[in-house]
Amino acid sequence: MEQRRDHQDNCYAGPQDAACDSCTGRKRKAVKSCLVCLVSYCEDHLQPHYDSPNFKKHKLVDPSKKLQENFCSRHDEVMKIFCRTDQQCICYLCNMEEHQDHETVPAATERAEKQKELQESRQQIHQRIQDREEIVNLFQQEVEAINVSADKAVEDSEKIFTELIRLLQKRSSEVKQQIRSQQETEVSRVKGLQEKLEQEITELKRKDAELEQLSITEDHNQFLLNYPSLPALRESTHSSRIKIRPLRYFTDVTAAVSELRDKLQDVLRDTWRIISLKVNEVDDLLSEPETRTELLRCLQEITMDPNTASIFLLLSEGNRKVTLTNQQ
Repeated sequence: MEQRRDHQDNCYAGPQDAACDSCTGRKRKAVKSCLVCLVSYCEDHLQPHYDSPNFKKHKLVDPSKKLQENFCSRHDEVMKIFCRTDQQCICYLCNMEEHQDHETVPAATERAEKQKELQESRQQIHQRIQDREEIVNLFQQEVEAINVSADKAVEDSEKIFTELIRLLQKRSSEVKQQIRSQQETEVSRVKGLQEKLEQEITELKRKDAELEQLSITEDHNQFLLNYPSLPALRESTHSSRIKIRPLRYFTDVTAAVSELRDKLQDVLRDTWRIISLKVNEVDDLLSEPETRTELLRCLQEITMDPNTASIFLLLSEGNRKVTLTNQQ
């Protein structure tokens, strides 16, 4: 009982529904509106339009609550005429009175012409949509190409800079090794001379002690007897080979490395300008074309690599169009 009551309630027109104009009492929902009768009908009252041949030429549309707008508010007649002078719908009485000298045509005729214009406008819109979609697809391809190229450039640049860093590290290691080797050679040479000089100093001190002992001998005969037995003082053989250098040692190496650093900085600075220019040239290449013709002028021929492509692709139109298929 409750379901039947709910069904009945749903059949009646609500505030937002078009009501049947033929119902008396509580009006039911309209299911169709007739543009000839200018009346809305429920299912029951609409049936004659289907059964009787008299209604064969009547045009049924979805129910509308605005059918009364088709009536002239002044004469309460159906407006079936269109005044092109005033660009408004009128009834036949309006056409005989204030619109008598105006250019008027049947509303159906005006609708047909406007419908034709509407179709032409839609065709233009559809063509423009198609053009824009083609451009969007081209831009999408451009975005993908930019991303691929940028990723490749970043990867290659990182490899090159890594190689450059590795080369600098190798040179730094070689310079360090050369400095340490030369350091060891020079330190060994100096220490060898130092040891010989220290031996000579020890020998000289021993001789000086002997001479001192002889000099304090009080016995003249003993002094004279021992004096000729003293060996003669020989000239040092090491002092002639000793050359005292300025305390610079490896400062020249530091200066040379600093000079290399300055040159590399100059090269990197100049090269960086070139790299920046090359990167900024992408902006010029990606400037947005003003027209579709300009965009199409930027098109590039694209070929597919069969070695890396999917086996479920179908090529057509001279290998310019590709479609995904279910077969190999």
